[in-house]
Amino acid sequence: MELDKEELAQFNGRSGQPAYVAVDDKIYDVTSSRLWKNGIHMKRHAAGLDLTTELAAAPHGPEVLERFELKGHLKTEGDAEKAPLPQWILNILEKYPFLQRHPHPMVVHFPMAFFITASLFLAWYYLLQPLPSLLDAIFYMHILGTLSLPFALVTGWISWLANYFGKRIGLIIRKIVLSFVLLVLDIIVLIALVKDTTVLANPQGLNLVYPIFIFCYLPIASLIGEHGGRLVFPIHKKKTT
Repeated sequence: MELDKEELAQFNGRSGQPAYVAVDDKIYDVTSSRLWKNGIHMKRHAAGLDLTTELAAAPHGPEVLERFELKGHLKTEGDAEKAPLPQWILNILEKYPFLQRHPHPMVVHFPMAFFITASLFLAWYYLLQPLPSLLDAIFYMHILGTLSLPFALVTGWISWLANYFGKRIGLIIRKIVLSFVLLVLDIIVLIALVKDTTVLANPQGLNLVYPIFIFCYLPIASLIGEHGGRLVFPIHKKKTT
């Protein structure tokens, strides 16, 4: 059986129709899966569509579909969209598919944790107990955050181009902007701490910007994490009857 996209759309798993999905030009019947009840998977992916691009960003590969019946093939419409990456990177991603999806989630949590911890330690220092060891910890949090954040930025950039083809998706653009803002604030504070490790102990005048920057880490890192969560688990509004 060979279907085009319009014909495939009829098999959406609703109104008694079977649920078919296409990946890499192959059409699978997922009707029997409880994870595709009513033609919807994880409240995000709909049956009756070509999900090749979406699957590239999923936490699993196309091998999970091999357990389902292969119904046919999807009629191709010219060349498939190509990710705007150098060919040598595309070759690596094709050889090692896990590099296309997993590196960014693996590394992005480290800088977020370091910067959020720095904010909380500073609040502890000012509001609860002014321990010198907290200032030392904040200094080392900045070093670790500065070392890990570039890896998060690079893997995020590759993931954006490889999985979303560099499309201007609002959540991704805001994540990129917020990440660079976080990096700039971090570098400014780290330079100040290297020059004077006690600059946060009793800041006066212009030095007040440094604790302000550090407290900004918390909402910025939280928004970056929230945007990433919405990309993986988007919010769906309930239909009103």
